Amino acid sequence: PQQLLCILSINMANAAAKKAAAARQSASSTYLPIVAALNLLYVILIATYKRASLTTFQCIMVVTLVGLSYLSYRGVVDNHANQDFKNNKKSDDALAGGAFLDMLGLVSVVQFGSVLFSDKFYWLLLLIPTVGGWKLYNTVKGGLPGMPNATSAAASSDNKQVSEKDNEKRQKRAERRRRKW
Repeated sequence: PQQLLCILSINMANAAAKKAAAARQSASSTYLPIVAALNLLYVILIATYKRASLTTFQCIMVVTLVGLSYLSYRGVVDNHANQDFKNNKKSDDALAGGAFLDMLGLVSVVQFGSVLFSDKFYWLLLLIPTVGGWKLYNTVKGGLPGMPNATSAAASSDNKQVSEKDNEKRQKRAERRRRKW
């Protein structure tokens, strides 16, 4: 019996890995051409419009922005696989890709805004660490497992009220089921 359980768990783990790999491949085939085309168009626009006035700072920013777009592409693909693996239902309102998809959009705006309009679009990149700091703050403020926080007392009293309501609903549901049978 123990060996059978081990074999079943290995097969289940392999199935989950195959499903995540398929989701990763699907996301990669969708996003890779888009990201590659955006970066290629960006480099062509830089070579066309800014060739005569290209500074060292702008060269560093080109490399940085292309690197950020690659990083966000990898994040979107991994997040897509993880979200598909965690949620077997496709009815979620949230897009797979999460914050990395937002970062890809921001990087694209900065890329094309800095070429076509002004170098001041580079200032938008400050949103990336700002959003990261905000997410970190919410994680700590929300409380890590085993750590008390300021909102724990208020949340526990709300949980008692919610649990009472849930218990009433569960009891009514159980009564209806008993009546059916």
